[in-house]
Amino acid sequence: MIHTAVVGGGACGLALARGLWQQGRPVRVYERAMASHLHGHGFLLLANGLAALRRLGCDPDGTLGHPITSVRILCASGQVLVEHPLEGAVAMLRHDLLNVLLHGAPDALVQYNHPFERFDWDRERARAVCFQNGRSQPADAFVAADGVRSSCRLSLGCGAMTNPGRVKEIVAHVRQPLVAAELGHRFLKVLDPSGGLAVGLVPLGDDRLVWFVQFDSQRFTAPQPSEVGAFLQDHFRGFPVVVRHVLGATDPARAHVWHTVDEDPATRWSKGNVALAGDAAHPLLPFTSQGVNTALEDAVLLSDLLVGCRDPDELPELFCAYERQRRPALLGCVEAGRQMARDFVQPSPTRLQLPLMA
Repeated sequence: MIHTAVVGGGACGLALARGLWQQGRPVRVYERAMASHLHGHGFLLLANGLAALRRLGCDPDGTLGHPITSVRILCASGQVLVEHPLEGAVAMLRHDLLNVLLHGAPDALVQYNHPFERFDWDRERARAVCFQNGRSQPADAFVAADGVRSSCRLSLGCGAMTNPGRVKEIVAHVRQPLVAAELGHRFLKVLDPSGGLAVGLVPLGDDRLVWFVQFDSQRFTAPQPSEVGAFLQDHFRGFPVVVRHVLGATDPARAHVWHTVDEDPATRWSKGNVALAGDAAHPLLPFTSQGVNTALEDAVLLSDLLVGCRDPDELPELFCAYERQRRPALLGCVEAGRQMARDFVQPSPTRLQLPLMA
């Protein structure tokens, strides 16, 4: 039976682990952070991501998250630019999604405070994963799901992701009962008509909502954490009152400045018995809203392939098959995100930048 070690305890890593332990396969997840530090903000789960979760038994009755049934895009003046329905999408906090994936899991499934250091290689095969705390773990298969700042991908000869995205984000969630009730099931996005600046509000179904700010870093200097409050106040004073109210009610210290990367998928997604998954293999720009959704799809495919594997010698070809199946769709997501970013920084009168992929 194949023993799998997963590096990274985010959505992708936990989804893969869930797919394996549900089928009785030995697996353990190694996460660099302490359990108490796993916070984050929110996700918009689309139809493909929800389908992956249902494959994992996470949403059998279709009640996961808060349904988002429409998108409304406004100009900063308040004029409605476009409104359209949205099918099969839900919003939820990252913390809630991780708890859903961990529901029913063995207590020892995730080992926290295990920052990755290196793989112990024997030619083209990893014998163990080694951590900065001095521990190591042998396994038959290794999956690196350690995110967009992946340290594992360097061990596969893929290089670090160093090309910064031009469009940055600031993300937070806040408790605002009146605004959340007013939004209901609608995703609201407000655009600066000159381009390069926008804010989105996504209700979570209780008194809370997630908001995100997108900005062109060639026009607006990315703020340091201590400067977030001043950045929001300076650049959104002409936006609708609901936007100013939500931003003003947020503790700036709880907002996260996301320095995006604009990279092609890794040149190789595996080496021997080690595979990359999620953002570690294919970081996406935020416009597609596909980052977590494609990561969940990766996890489901990998778990299916690993469940069917009986011989460790089959792992190199198994991981190559995984890449062959997933790479074409991810190349499409990368190009879609880049086109949407171009439309965002230089808007055309004949094209409206939409917040989601079709």
